[in-house]
Amino acid sequence: MSRSRISRRAVLRGAMGGVGIGVALPPLEAMFNGNGTAYADGAAIPTRMGIFFWGNGVKPDRWTPVDQGPNWTPSPSLAPLAAAGVKEYVNVVSGTRITSGDQRGHHAGTVGILSGAPLISQPAGGAPYRSTFSKPSIDQVAAGIIGKGLPFPSIEVGISNRINSAEGTSLQYLSHNGPDSPNQPIYDPVSVFNRLFGTNFTPPTGGGTPTTDPSLAFRKSVLDVVLGDFNKVRAKSGTADKARLDKHADGIRSIENRLSITAQPAPMACKLPTKPSSYPDQNGKEQTEEKTKAMSDLLAIALACNRTRVFSMMFSGSTASTVYWQVGLSEGHHQLTHDEPGDQPLVQASTVFTMKMFGVLLASLKAVPEGAGNVLDSCAIMASTDTSDGRLHNLRDYPILVAGKAGGYFKYPGIHYRSPSGDESCSTVLLSVLRAVGTNVASAGAGPGLVTSSCGAIEV
Repeated sequence: MSRSRISRRAVLRGAMGGVGIGVALPPLEAMFNGNGTAYADGAAIPTRMGIFFWGNGVKPDRWTPVDQGPNWTPSPSLAPLAAAGVKEYVNVVSGTRITSGDQRGHHAGTVGILSGAPLISQPAGGAPYRSTFSKPSIDQVAAGIIGKGLPFPSIEVGISNRINSAEGTSLQYLSHNGPDSPNQPIYDPVSVFNRLFGTNFTPPTGGGTPTTDPSLAFRKSVLDVVLGDFNKVRAKSGTADKARLDKHADGIRSIENRLSITAQPAPMACKLPTKPSSYPDQNGKEQTEEKTKAMSDLLAIALACNRTRVFSMMFSGSTASTVYWQVGLSEGHHQLTHDEPGDQPLVQASTVFTMKMFGVLLASLKAVPEGAGNVLDSCAIMASTDTSDGRLHNLRDYPILVAGKAGGYFKYPGIHYRSPSGDESCSTVLLSVLRAVGTNVASAGAGPGLVTSSCGAIEV
C-alpha cells in the first residue's frame, strides 16, 4: 500500500508563551523500511555489538545440540545458558568452517573467526610460530561505523591474563585495527570503571536518582499547543499510522493528567554503577568468576548510558594457560587439551565453566531494563573460540553462538542451525552480526574467507 514517507526526526510543533514547543512522533510505518529493521531515511535502529572469546576450543560431541531448529535442547556444554535464564536469547550455529586459511591451527582459527581474513605469518624469532591480523577484527569494523561520536567507539576487557605473549598479536589480543595494531584489553575492573565512569561521566539527574523537573507544569499542555500540526500529519497518514498517532496522543494526554498528581519519573537504567574490586589472584588462583561478574555489570551500564556500543571480552586467550581450578584443574588449559587422555572430562568441565561465565555476561545485560525490554534485547554478541577441538586443532564444525535479539534482527527464541553442507564459511555469521548492528556492510572477511551472503537461517 502506497503511503507518504515521514522522517524519523519529524516532530509536532507549536508555540506557547512565546516559546517553541516540539513533541516527538512515535515510530510509524511511514518512518520504516518494508521489514521494520531500519528507518525509511536509511538510519539504522540503534543496536550494540559484543564479542565473547575463549581459547582452546571445545569437545564437539558434547557441544553441539542433538536437535535443530527452535526449542533446541541444550547440550552438556550449553546447559549453563539455560540455568542462567538466557537460552532463548541464543542462536547456535554449527557445521560451518573457517575458510580464510588453516595455517597453524589456533592462529588461523583466531584470526579467521574474529576477522574472516587470512593471517599474516611473521618471523617466529624463537617461538613455535608468530602471526598477526591482516584485517581489522569485526568489533573494530563495527566501531568505525556505529561507534562514531561516542565517548568510546569500543571498549575491550579481559578476564584471565594467563595469555600467550610470545607468538604475535593474534594470540595475545582479541581486538585488532589491522596488522600489529591490537587494542589491549583492560584486565582490572577498577580500571574499567575509571575509564568508563571517571571524571568526565555525569550520571543523569545526579547519581541516577530521579528528581522532579520544575518545567513539567509548563509542558503539560503541549498536546493542545501542537494539535494543529498533529492533525496535518494524521491527515496524510495511512490507517495503521493513524491508529498509532491516536494511541500516541492518548498516551501523552494520560501523562499530562498524571502530572497533576505526581511528577516522579520512572527510574533510569543509566546510573553511576558501584565501583568494583580489582579481584587480584588469591593464593595464585585467578578470581575469574568474580571478575567476569564485575566486568559484565560495568559493560551493561556502559551500554545503557551510551558510553559505547561495541565491546569485547577476552575470557581466555588462544593457547592460554588458564587454570580452571574451580572445576578441579591444576595445570594450564592449553596443555591439558593435548595431554588429558580419553574423552577429556576436565577439558569438558572447563568448557562448561566458560559457558557459565558467558551466561553471567548475558544475564547482566538482561538485568538492565531499557524501554519495554532490556539491554540484551538490543545486542548482537558473537561467542566463539580459536579452534573446534583443541586436541585436534581442526577448523571444521566450528563452535559459534550468537546471542541477543539485535533489536529484532535475530530469531527469538533462538534456534540451532546446522549447515547442511559442512562447507559454509564461518564468515557468514560475522556478516550477520555486522549487519544486525546497522553497519550496512556488503561483505565480511577477505581472500578465501570473503563472503557477501550472511547466515540467513538465524535472521528474522
